[in-house]
Amino acid sequence: MEPGAFDTAVGAALLFGMPAAVLFVAAALRRLSVPRWTWGVFAAGIVGVLVLLDGAGDVRYPIPGATPFEDFGQWVGLALGCVGVAVNGAVCALLGGFRRPARPSLQVSGREARVLSGAYLALASALVVPVVSWSCGLGLPSPLLTVPLLAVGVALFGLALTLRSRRLGLLPEDDRPSVVSLWPADAVTGVLLTAILVVANGSLGGGVPDRVRTVPDAEERRSTSPAPDPDWPGPVPTGHTTLDAAAVEAGTRRALADTVRWAGPLDDLSSPTPARASAPPVSLTEERCDGGVRWTGSLVLPSVTPQDVADAVQRGWERSGYAVVDRAMGTDFLMPVEDALPVRRMALGGGQDGVHVEVESFCVPR
Repeated sequence: MEPGAFDTAVGAALLFGMPAAVLFVAAALRRLSVPRWTWGVFAAGIVGVLVLLDGAGDVRYPIPGATPFEDFGQWVGLALGCVGVAVNGAVCALLGGFRRPARPSLQVSGREARVLSGAYLALASALVVPVVSWSCGLGLPSPLLTVPLLAVGVALFGLALTLRSRRLGLLPEDDRPSVVSLWPADAVTGVLLTAILVVANGSLGGGVPDRVRTVPDAEERRSTSPAPDPDWPGPVPTGHTTLDAAAVEAGTRRALADTVRWAGPLDDLSSPTPARASAPPVSLTEERCDGGVRWTGSLVLPSVTPQDVADAVQRGWERSGYAVVDRAMGTDFLMPVEDALPVRRMALGGGQDGVHVEVESFCVPR
């Protein structure tokens, strides 16, 4: 996915999707006539959502080599989206807790209210899924996941309107209710806006953003990069990083954590029957070097299909700005081809206990 499009899509999902989802959930609870204590649980859930989003950081997907404005949408969307969630959640919790529960009426019967609540919850799910995927580090979800949720919500909403229309059609004209509330005009508007947001985001694609490749000029490459091996026709790695010590340590740790995620489900090789293994812990060792400090770490990823795991891990590193620069004795060595990356070298090999990953960061002053 093109970085600018990704940034726009995530910003819109965070800014508009989260606050709208809060309103949809509140509308569903209101239509279900839940007890007043339920609104306290609703308010606690809003606080939990804000805590989880705060843990996602200001920008989940910084782009190496990008200008400060190329990840502006994510930062603004998260900040203002959290404000919208807090405001909408507080207002809905207060109104729901102090107002009398909605009762079935000529406007909406009990059955129609239940169908309508299902529609609201489906629409809220369609808006929340991109936010959850983004905050978990999975990028944007495929439209194959969000559009069906939208379709379910629209279908249930259409069913509620159909049931209402048939019910009112059986009443004498004098007994039909007059328009004393914004419903269903407000719900129709909400459905249309949700459809526009979900479809627009889905049309941009899914996954994580493509990395911005910065190609240094010839003079810079000669002065900062190691001399290419004439026997190796591959890419020429960079020999330094523009990151400081804190960023190098955090980036190296994140690279190992992403490696576990890219590897996917792991296997317990000691089990006589197929069984899943827990993810290996991520830890770094700080070492002194000539220029200051560096960090090293290693992982063992047990799998009955090590080649598939190794391929998945290598593809993840390549998407992050690294490239294979050498191969020896069944081990691939990856190094960065961009300046704003923390790991100087990654070794990817295998053994009887699974896929082995070893990383070594750049040496940076502290």
